Amino acid sequence: MIRTTMRLLAAYGAILLLCALAVAIAPQAADAAIAPASVLDGPNSSVLEVDGAALASDGTGGVVFRALQGGEPHVFVSRFLNGSWQAPRQVDIGQAGPATSPTIAAAAGGELLVVWVQPWAWISSSPGAAATLHYELMSAVLQPGASSFGQIERIADVGDGTAAYPSLAMAANGSAYVAYRVVTNPLAADTSLPIQPMRPGDELVNVRVSRFNGLTWSEVGVMNRSPGQVTMRKPSANNAPVVAVNDRGQALVVWQEPEISGVARIWARRLFGSSKGNVLAVSPTTIDGKPVDVDADAPAVALSPYGQAEVAFRLAGGAGSPLGSSAIMLNTLPMPVTEEVSSFTGPTVLDSATGIGPPSVAVESHNKYRVAYTAAGATRLVSGTENGSGSPTVLGGASAEPAFTAIDPEGGGTTVWQSTNSAGLPVVQAREDFSGGSWQGGYLSAPLSGPVSDLVSGESGLGDALIAFRQGPPGASQVMAGFAQTPPESFQVTTPSEWVSASKATISWEEAPDAIGPVSYSVLVDGRVVVSGLSGLSTRLDPYELGDGKRRIQVLARDEFGQQTMSGPAALDVESNPPQVSVKRLGGDRVKVRVYDDPAGIRAGKTLVDFGDGTTVTGRDTMVHAYRGAGLYTIVVHAVDKVGNARDAHVRVQIG
Repeated sequence: MIRTTMRLLAAYGAILLLCALAVAIAPQAADAAIAPASVLDGPNSSVLEVDGAALASDGTGGVVFRALQGGEPHVFVSRFLNGSWQAPRQVDIGQAGPATSPTIAAAAGGELLVVWVQPWAWISSSPGAAATLHYELMSAVLQPGASSFGQIERIADVGDGTAAYPSLAMAANGSAYVAYRVVTNPLAADTSLPIQPMRPGDELVNVRVSRFNGLTWSEVGVMNRSPGQVTMRKPSANNAPVVAVNDRGQALVVWQEPEISGVARIWARRLFGSSKGNVLAVSPTTIDGKPVDVDADAPAVALSPYGQAEVAFRLAGGAGSPLGSSAIMLNTLPMPVTEEVSSFTGPTVLDSATGIGPPSVAVESHNKYRVAYTAAGATRLVSGTENGSGSPTVLGGASAEPAFTAIDPEGGGTTVWQSTNSAGLPVVQAREDFSGGSWQGGYLSAPLSGPVSDLVSGESGLGDALIAFRQGPPGASQVMAGFAQTPPESFQVTTPSEWVSASKATISWEEAPDAIGPVSYSVLVDGRVVVSGLSGLSTRLDPYELGDGKRRIQVLARDEFGQQTMSGPAALDVESNPPQVSVKRLGGDRVKVRVYDDPAGIRAGKTLVDFGDGTTVTGRDTMVHAYRGAGLYTIVVHAVDKVGNARDAHVRVQIG
């Protein structure tokens, strides 16, 4: 399969149909790059499904998909490293198929963690009882620098495997959480049990979380409020639990679970290492004083770098809903001050419309958020802060759900969804929004056109996104992957706070965060580039480029796509001239010597004056000397200013 893929990559290449959708890009940030989609596998009949994408904050990541190998579904991953895609490699080597429900997470340096479900063993609940096939949740890690996945680890028995729908999240250091479900008893098939389904098709289901410490897995426990007592909706992708973790190790798991009334609500718990916090209510029981008697589902969660959580979910419409139509709602869990669990601030309705799809949510370090979803045949985006949200923005037509969004630290970001181009052909549409209000967009498609499905996305936390999907006619599917890269993020320049000599003028700057590819820097003095192509974060400037006086310093960050971000200005006070020496006859046999410097000032302790008659004075900037006899004397003055500029002056005076 992989050899076929590589041949087809050479034969077909990849195309990107870009449309000029943006105008008036903000001057501090150039256009973002939406890279062409590459063929990872296909076209062939072996490709089954694209299952996930993940992108770490350093711009490394990967895409996981399933394809037939030896007639059975197996798990494959293509790693994204240094801005390019590596050939797919099999993850579940040596394991019996069929593999299902793979998911992927990424950590710094190109580390990838993959979790999937596979058959395990036929198990009988009691002697003489019929055995049933049990499945297990498995994992494998691709370490930084490694060319193949490591040893396959077993996480848990997941029963018949139908409920698992694992959600995986990993911090930059390689620690991770996986949330999944296990059907403990399929009640719909057993009417003899005392606990009966509250709704047709309900089952007894446990929501569980396991933790990966970088080497091994351990069980955190069951998350349900009432495990084994209240039946859950029959597991599906739209009611699956989700988990998020930030690079500080703060984590939150969110799931759907009915109350005793039978209405399904959304709940959450913070995770503290291997411990779980209290259960927190996320979805509403009333809106404007009216009871909510419809299900909430499709939870999505995002954590800020400091632990504030945004949970978006969908509320059903119709009878029992105070809103009438289905709605997208958002609830915020503020940053934890201690490990004492706080409460959500309260759910907010972001949008109410027909045909609402599942939401995607992203949040940045200043707690700005973005929520994307499909509704009424279009993709919509809502942006906001903890102080409120704006009105939904219609981004473009959508032929199918879902839509995904990412956010950058300035509040802009990337949104992707399934669409059609101007010729009516199926494509994935991508849009880059900038904090200043401008935007640009593009289309991604496969060399061999056909229906688009299995759209997935992974975000870096800096607004960048990996975009993967499946496209092609029946029997000739292609696994496609591209990426959207935002310009380098804003950064600050540091200059000396005091006056400096031009020969010693060193400036430094923060790294301009940029997930994908290297960043180079140029230094501007008063708007003129004086040095470029720097890879470090400091430089000593050429004194000939500085002259003397107050200078305006800026640094321009540029990524490999030519996207540029200019730093704010910083002042540099340059003193290039040495101290001045004044020798004045006062009449008679007296002489006054004065050493001065403007603006830096004199370092008086370094001043030395030799009056030529054997008298030497040090450590003063002004002195008067009286000669004892007539004659021609040479006064020698050595002076240093406070930035290190020095002058040696020789002045002849005639006395008498």
